[in-house]
Amino acid sequence: MPVNRRVDLPPFTLWETRAGSGTPIVLLHGLGGSSDWWRQNIDVLAERYLVSAVDLIGFGRNRFFLRRSNLPLRFDDIAALLARWIESSFDAPVHLAGNSLGGQIAIHLAASRPDLVRSLVLIDSTGIPFEIAPGAHIENIAMPHGWRTFLLILTRDLFRAGPTAIAVAFARLLRDDARPLMRKLTMPVLLIWGEHDPLVPLTYAKQMLEEMPHAKLRVIPRAGHVPMWENPLAFNDALLSFLDDVDVANGAAEPTFSWGLSGWTNGIAHRAAGRRRDVVLIHGLGMSSAYFGRFARALYARGAHPIAPDLPGFGASIDGPSAGAEEHATILADWADALSIRGATWIGHSLGCNAVAHLARLRPDVVKRAVCIGPLWSPRHPIRLLDALIIDAFREPLALYTHVARAYWRSGLGRWFATYRRYAVDIRTAPPPLEMFAGKRDPLVDRTAIANLTLLRGAHACHFSHPEECAKAILG
Repeated sequence: MPVNRRVDLPPFTLWETRAGSGTPIVLLHGLGGSSDWWRQNIDVLAERYLVSAVDLIGFGRNRFFLRRSNLPLRFDDIAALLARWIESSFDAPVHLAGNSLGGQIAIHLAASRPDLVRSLVLIDSTGIPFEIAPGAHIENIAMPHGWRTFLLILTRDLFRAGPTAIAVAFARLLRDDARPLMRKLTMPVLLIWGEHDPLVPLTYAKQMLEEMPHAKLRVIPRAGHVPMWENPLAFNDALLSFLDDVDVANGAAEPTFSWGLSGWTNGIAHRAAGRRRDVVLIHGLGMSSAYFGRFARALYARGAHPIAPDLPGFGASIDGPSAGAEEHATILADWADALSIRGATWIGHSLGCNAVAHLARLRPDVVKRAVCIGPLWSPRHPIRLLDALIIDAFREPLALYTHVARAYWRSGLGRWFATYRRYAVDIRTAPPPLEMFAGKRDPLVDRTAIANLTLLRGAHACHFSHPEECAKAILG
């Protein structure tokens, strides 16, 4: 008998429907849906497998748009969240199946964490950019079998999600081209497609096969976009036959780079790539770990496994009082202890440098090497620093401001200024003898106060504009 249960993954909550025992199979629904889309498949699959059908963030029991609740996450973030859940909930890699938007999410998860995915099943999946070719869509318009009962579930799910969640998820779906990730997939892949899908016609399945030459395709007759509901007998047979053929002895693979939220410890959210946690990145004032994505990828390419927390009050760590550099160092020390981080390279950017400096002095067992990018120690009046910040705004790449706008909106200007005031005293002290890097066009760094400065291309966020050069300078 299927059991519904809530799964807490701070700062989020997932709902799942679970049944059966044995090798786990995870089912991801499509846009605006819920785990009820698998109602005609769970009992059959549960006879041989441990089945878990998930309500994704922003949909199903996770959301009711008339009350305050989370909107759908970005693909990297939901993939990282699901990876956390799979690691904590199952003892072995899972068979992963996704319909439509759920398939696109499954591609991100399987590409970023192949060690967690035994096999991948994509059911009428999105992920290939849509073409302006209405013919294939129009010719498949029909009333599929079971549409009346499915319409009731779909109407309820769409009402729970609300127009904002649907629009946000749909916009992300359209912007995301998953083909580069498809080429990385190493596990067995099966494409299951409704013969008469009017939304994602069979032509898109054929394009996916070109990107994944080792994938197989099963076409379900008398079915459209939701074949597991419209022709469950044929769907269940196709899925079970594929799972029977999958080698259950697949070994774990090294994760590819991913930079979604991957943990929440002591109230502090973090992003991480890899398992070792040998490089820790500390963001600047008002920002979050998200803008380290390019830099983290460059570090990962050089063999490092970076991890980056969101300081309290910023990013996804939205709770917590404003604090100064020394207080943040103490908080980071406790966070590092909880994650068993020892002897790591800690890299601070901007005011994050001040927290790293205090932590290096406080806990040399945690900080093996302290590196500063864009350090702000200076005897100059803090108001002059704000002037330089305005100048720097015209020297940074436009792509940075997607992160700036999101992070500043989340933290709020009140917290920004309160934190800046707490750091201001520390800024005007003498700079510590640490490794210092800065962009050649950085107007915020006081070159007269910081003598041992290595200059790189770029401005204050040189790690964002020139991540490879920055990573090479630090790691060699």
